Amino acid sequence: MEPAPVTEVTGRVAALQGELARKEVSLALIRQAADLYYYTGVLADGWLAVSPSHSPLLLVRRPQRRLLEAAPPWPLAFYGDLKEIPELLNTFGFAVQGPLGLELDVMPVGVARRLQKIFPQMSQQDISPLIRQQRMLKSAYEITQMRRAAAILDQALEDTPRLLKPGVTEMEVAAALEYRLRLLGHQGLVRVRTWNLELFYGHVLSGVSGVEAAYTDTPSGGPGFTAAFPQGAGLKKLAFGEPISIDLFSCVNGYVVDQTRMYALESLPERAWEAFRIIEDLYRLFEELAHPGVQPGDIFQRLWQEVKDRGWGDYFMGRGADRVSFLGHGLGLEADEYPLLTARFPYPLATDMVLAFEPKFFLPEIGMVGLEDTGRITPEGVEWLTTTPREVMVIKR
Repeated sequence: MEPAPVTEVTGRVAALQGELARKEVSLALIRQAADLYYYTGVLADGWLAVSPSHSPLLLVRRPQRRLLEAAPPWPLAFYGDLKEIPELLNTFGFAVQGPLGLELDVMPVGVARRLQKIFPQMSQQDISPLIRQQRMLKSAYEITQMRRAAAILDQALEDTPRLLKPGVTEMEVAAALEYRLRLLGHQGLVRVRTWNLELFYGHVLSGVSGVEAAYTDTPSGGPGFTAAFPQGAGLKKLAFGEPISIDLFSCVNGYVVDQTRMYALESLPERAWEAFRIIEDLYRLFEELAHPGVQPGDIFQRLWQEVKDRGWGDYFMGRGADRVSFLGHGLGLEADEYPLLTARFPYPLATDMVLAFEPKFFLPEIGMVGLEDTGRITPEGVEWLTTTPREVMVIKR
């Protein structure tokens, strides 16, 4: 295992303490897995107590021995029941008064209500916006992990031409790529923040499977092969002349990248090639527009206008009511971080933001045609972290 550098973790908490002081939050209790890892470098069934004027305290229910051996950068205090936490905080010198900062965007109501009973003198304040804004800007360490994730994704896709054969099912291709990614270092889990959003390694879709919408807030969906998880690769067999899309996450040391590439057996319909040429033009336009200080909403509107001007608006980013409202999303410890490439995202682009750009067309009776790449915003523009060649790979059999 490769722990996050101590200086990385302590610097993050120092920045959060400054924001808590600015917002006059006297105590924050951080619980959500990605946030807890971000500020501690470990994962536990527990809470990180952060005060603007006090050294943090990691409150742990379990695993106790493993956390002692991990030696996180903050003092540890063990508890058996949530109601013990106020006394532990008092023992370590925390002022248990004033606003209590919580991750109310993801915390179950039942937990928040229990905390209200345990800390009756403290009002609850949502600190999720502070955390998400801080995590939106990536450090050099974080970007290095994302480069590593992109590298193993590119390496895994080297096997793709061998896997794609007529009669092979989408699920067989997906399973082979997932297996390869795991051997190369993919951690397996892809974390998301959005309530009830479920993701796996990604989607391998062919032909009309690519236009099958799912219950997820994602451009592509796919049929899956069970009513209990109706998304992603199904039992459809690959066939000649259909678009095959491979949209995969890769995750190393917690950090996620996202990439989509297109393949075909022997050929593609001309309509699919036309869609792909527009996708390439949208990439060029995005690269021209995506610079620090630019509002994501302005980029979103400009790209959408380009698509409409070419008469392709009905097929872009989904069909009808199934269309998604974004063209890109932030990445990091979760697959749905800030920034969002939407019409109304409030923060301008800034250096060291990382986001996935995913323009896609959904063509009835043909399939999905699109690309996706993970890019870092730099002072000069976009630096693409995912590196697999973008050309449609046509495989001759």
